[in-house]
Amino acid sequence: MNTKRKVTVQIEGRNYSVITADDEKYVQNVADEVIAQIKEIITSSHHLDTRDCAILAALNFCDDRNKALRNKKDCISKADKIIRQTNDLNKQCTEYKNRLAEVINENTALTRKYLRLEKENQQLRNALQQAVNSAQTEENGAVEEEENDEIVRKMRQQQISLFD
Repeated sequence: MNTKRKVTVQIEGRNYSVITADDEKYVQNVADEVIAQIKEIITSSHHLDTRDCAILAALNFCDDRNKALRNKKDCISKADKIIRQTNDLNKQCTEYKNRLAEVINENTALTRKYLRLEKENQQLRNALQQAVNSAQTEENGAVEEEENDEIVRKMRQQQISLFD
């Protein structure tokens, strides 16, 4: 726990006691900034006394602080927007991953079905070829049988004509 303590700084020849939880080095750096700002105003406006320069320095610091707060608010707003967009994109990414998984599963099922149908198609082609071969064999056998019958008939006719 930081305890508050008294830190003394000198600005424009006067000592100021500051009650703070910050360390002495930090407080002295702040005082140095104030001194630098006052000296800058004195350099640019020779006709102002130290008090007026201190007030202008205070105004500059308040202006810088207000701009910094506004900038901080804008940054927070932009960060919130980016966080919302990131969340939306993460949600969309999850949806795409789920859809991709579904499509992969569907593709796998269709590939299996294709392979099964291709195998079935090949079996049907083989069966058809066997049926064609069998039919040709039967046809050839029938033609051969007809030819044999024709030969036998001609031979009988010749035998008959020999005996006549």
